[in-house]
Amino acid sequence: MTELRRSDKESRAWFRSSRFFKQDGKWFFYTREGTMEGPFSELQDAEQRLSEYIKIMNSGFMPNDSKLNLEPLSVEKKDNKLTI
Repeated sequence: MTELRRSDKESRAWFRSSRFFKQDGKWFFYTREGTMEGPFSELQDAEQRLSEYIKIMNSGFMPNDSKLNLEPLSVEKKDNKLTI
């Protein structure tokens, strides 16, 4: 399948593989930008963090070519609102 993502300059074939992996009992995920994020104690924590990571990268606040990894956030939920 050949597709063009927003951040791509030219079309190419993309192959799906799992972003998540477990090492020494901890969960990690790979990003499109080439970073490895983690560790997380549960797969669900890694999945949630990936969702947050994607939102941040798509927000326009981070350059598409950024090699920065994002530290896990301390997030508190109160009255259905997230506080960092």
